[in-house]
Amino acid sequence: MQVETALACNLRCIMCPWKDFRKEAGQQAIMSQEVWESLLPHLEEVQSVDFTGAGEPLLQPRLAEWIADAKAVGCETGVLTNGTLLTEETAKKLIAAGLNWICVSVDGAGKEEYEGIRQGASFEKVCENLANLAKLRNNGVPLIMINFVMMSTNFHQVEDIVRLAAQLGVDQVNFKQCEVIRADHGKGHGLFGPKETTEIRRYQKALARARSLAKKLKVRTTASSFAPRELPVCEQDPTDSIFIRYDGTTAPCINLAYGGSTTFLGRDAFMPGLCYGRLPERDLLDLWNAEVCALFRERFRGRVNAYEEVFLEGLMKGSHLTPQRLLDEALRRMPAAPGSCKVCHYLHGI
Repeated sequence: MQVETALACNLRCIMCPWKDFRKEAGQQAIMSQEVWESLLPHLEEVQSVDFTGAGEPLLQPRLAEWIADAKAVGCETGVLTNGTLLTEETAKKLIAAGLNWICVSVDGAGKEEYEGIRQGASFEKVCENLANLAKLRNNGVPLIMINFVMMSTNFHQVEDIVRLAAQLGVDQVNFKQCEVIRADHGKGHGLFGPKETTEIRRYQKALARARSLAKKLKVRTTASSFAPRELPVCEQDPTDSIFIRYDGTTAPCINLAYGGSTTFLGRDAFMPGLCYGRLPERDLLDLWNAEVCALFRERFRGRVNAYEEVFLEGLMKGSHLTPQRLLDEALRRMPAAPGSCKVCHYLHGI
């Protein structure tokens, strides 16, 4: 379950795709207690709750309380934040509530690059907040991560951000693409493309060096691809997850909760939004079992089944086909992705 505790935000990041939605909703776009309480009866059936959406979750005054609610029934909990409001007092509350992981967006290893991207933030303050959090936590909990969105203005710092993470006591760096675009927001910042090029190979080599350095410094890393490879289902995996917007609107994921004009692999496109219904007007379980939600899940289950069948057949028959040939066959057999997802970079591993 991904719960958007706030759409409002205290920064003006240059690549943020959600600016128009935030402007329309107003800066008081904060999830109400009424919406959260509509989720409480179902938390025992939920494995994990990510308290993140299109805004800054630390603007939600009840965040620590809600994390404690989820932890009380056995949910894993986590949050992605810009880190500017992660004071010592707030960090202590989140730790006491039982937060399992926290990810802080840090898109620069120096003041100039970081503050040029995360406009309105202080590089020194966010670094101080991260270092304090690392000192306050108990036995490595919560896990501390940094999200580094790779762009032309900061890519030269991929090794520096690893060094900074090690210095601050951060466990993991996630190298992300600037993959979500709405209208012109986020457009032109991405380093990925529709196919592998000389420039992309240069990026890949530089990133490989940064990840090798991270291994030496005992910092874990993850990285998004620079070129597309269609997956049976994206990491959002709507077969067993759901997104709840700040106003109670439910959707397969954040991308479909906020559909609109976008750019897909360099060309203009439109991503139709898809919502299941709204809480608390309807019960969450009723929405999960509704026809539109069930059909969406079944389409992706069919894709996963076809994918697994192809590779299992290759294994059982001792196929001499290369992994790429097997992947091509799997893509041929898989049902088409839902229309909205066809123009989503997540489904293509980016």
